[in-house]
Parts: sequence; structure tokens; C-alpha cells
Amino acid sequence: MRETGPRRHLYDSVPAQTLIALSLNVISLFAGGLFSVFNPYFEGHPWILALFPPILTLRGGIGGIFSGNLSTMLHLGLIRPRLRGNTRQYNELVSAVFVITLIDTQAMGLIAFLLNLVFGRVSLEQLVIFLVVPTVSLVLARLVTVPLTSLIAITTFKKGLDPDILVYPILASINDIMVTASFVMTVFLFLLGGLYHYLLGGIFVLILGCSLYLAWRNRRVEFFHQTLREGTAVVILASLFGSANGIFLSGLSERILSNPGLIVVYPALTNALGNIGSIVGSTTTTNLALGYGKNLREEARESLSTIIRVESIALLMHVVFGVIAYAIVRPAQPGVNVFFLVGVAVLSNLFTFLVASVFSIVIAYQSFERGLNPDNIVIPVITTISDTVATLAIVPALAVVTFLIR
Repeated sequence: MRETGPRRHLYDSVPAQTLIALSLNVISLFAGGLFSVFNPYFEGHPWILALFPPILTLRGGIGGIFSGNLSTMLHLGLIRPRLRGNTRQYNELVSAVFVITLIDTQAMGLIAFLLNLVFGRVSLEQLVIFLVVPTVSLVLARLVTVPLTSLIAITTFKKGLDPDILVYPILASINDIMVTASFVMTVFLFLLGGLYHYLLGGIFVLILGCSLYLAWRNRRVEFFHQTLREGTAVVILASLFGSANGIFLSGLSERILSNPGLIVVYPALTNALGNIGSIVGSTTTTNLALGYGKNLREEARESLSTIIRVESIALLMHVVFGVIAYAIVRPAQPGVNVFFLVGVAVLSNLFTFLVASVFSIVIAYQSFERGLNPDNIVIPVITTISDTVATLAIVPALAVVTFLIR
């Protein structure tokens, strides 16, 4: 983002703040390691692998709506840099995020179920899994991540750092571990059956009741309705892509079982690409809100140096992702190849970073030109596209790395 005031000299560069943001993507590797406990269950319960990518996509989309609005509203003074006694707009934003979570997890569950039913990977009686598990997983995680994200945004803003660069990447990394942990817990409860099914059902009914109350309380609030309208439409679209990612990933189950490091590094790859796009996109939306952007060509030219600086850090971090994934997997799989994991991570980044960066600028500018709130559009769309692009990039990356290490 263009300078708007004094900064602390140690952290005032885009690469320095990008390094802080992307370093936290390491958390995503531990999320992947946590999810890998389901390796023995993939064959007998393919719905687990089918639900994981769309849940990660919704994590990014809904979290993007919250962090994007939070960052811009802090810059514009619509939110006070404090947790207690904040503004009415902050409370409306939080309410909208929780209601969107219910609506979009239900839509995603239904879409994912129908797509997997067409491909013969689920049966009709498993519909309840696709409706209950995503909603419970994401809402429970959101109870932790919303106040934590608010604290992070307020702290970075008060210290003179740029929340557009830091907040979403930090949120995405925290969300990865929180959502994965919540998903793992929910799935295990479902697999245990018996009374645990009633427990999950009770939590689901409670979530439904609270969401209906929040919707009723904010029924006359225009910002709430705009956020709900635009955010729901975008994230439901994200559900289509996320469900397709799930089908694609479940089709790679044999390669994942033979290369367990892939499922460990997978969340970090999708997360990092989404973070690259979110940094570029979020700075663009704030520039537009502050009146700095004049046209798409000028905005793209201004953003080129940001893209280069962000990618220089991102490329280095993908090497780190591969090495740490190797360290996580090696104790259980001594035959894992560090060059294989590093190669897949690096090539995935090289194949995809420019797509995510350019797309984020175009989406930000076009949504602003059409009178929409870019903070409800840009990060959800770019994280969705990034998840899909990163997932698709795994196949050519695998092919190239497999050829090179033979």
C-alpha cells in the first residue's frame, strides 16, 4: 500500500512484513500433519478427503471477508483499535461473519455431496455428514479465530504495521490449524457414533438458533445485509471450486498414500498462494478506498513492484515448507525424499504466483468500479481461485519433480 503516515523503520518494507506474514504459513504444515492422522481412513471413508479442501476454501473465503473489512475499516476509522467497547460497525461485521458461516457451510455441504454422489464416492445416507460436519467444524473454529484476528489486526495497526499485508496471512495460518483441529475432532466424534451423534446434532441446532437470532437482530442494518448478500454469493461460488478440489484431491489418494508428505505440505501450498493474492488484493482495495487508484493499468503498474517483492519472499518460504514437511513426515516414513517435497513446493509456487497476483488486482478494481465492496469480494475470490490453482498445480509439479529425481 502507498505510504499514508510514519512507519517503524525496521518493519516498513513490503518484504519484511511479507516475511512475517508468510513465515506463519509454517503453522499450515502442522495442520497438514494433524490431518494426516486420517491416512488409514481415506480408503474406507473417502468423504473425509472430499470435505477437507472445500472446508479449507471456506476457511479462506469467510476469513477473507472478515479480515479484508477489518483492515480497511481500521484505515478509515470505522473500527476503533481496541477490543472492548468497539463500534457498531464492528459488531455488525462479526454478526455477518457468523451468519455467513452457517449459510455457506450448508451450501458447500450440499454442493460437495451432490458432486461426490455423481462421481459415486458417497451414498445418500451420508448427506447428514456433509451438512453437519462442515458447519460444526467451522463455527467452533470461528469462535476462537474472530477475537484472535481482531486482536492481531488492532495490534499491528497500533504498532504502525500494515494490516493489509499482515492480517489475512496470519489469520489464514491460524485458521488452518484451528479449522483442521476442529475438523479432526468433529470427524472423530462422528466416527465414534452413538451418543456423539446426538452431541454433534445438539451443537448444530444451537448454531442454527444463534444464527437466526443474529440475522433477526440485524434485519434492518444495511451493512449487515450487504456483507451477507455479497459474501454469501461469493463464498457459495467458492464452494463449487472447493468441492471440485476435494474430488480432484480424493482422486490422488493413491499418490498421497505413497507420498504422505504431500498431504502435510498441501495446506501450506494453498494457504501461501492465497496469502500472496490477498496481500496484493488487500493493498489494492485499501488504495481504491482511499482514492489512490485511478485506473486498472495504473494500479497494475503500481502493484508490479509489490508482486516482485512478495514473490521473492514467497519462493524462499516454499523451500522452507518442503524442508519442514520432510522433518514432520520422516520419523514415520524414513524413505521420504526431502528434494521431492521441496521440489513440489517450489514448482507449485512458480507455476501459480503470477496468476494469483494479477487476478487479485483485476478483481479488486472491477468490483470497486461496479459499486461493490471489494473487501467482500477480493479475498474470498482470490483464495478460492488460489486453492484451485494450487491443487491443480500439484500434478505438473509432481510430474516434473518425479522426472528430475529419477
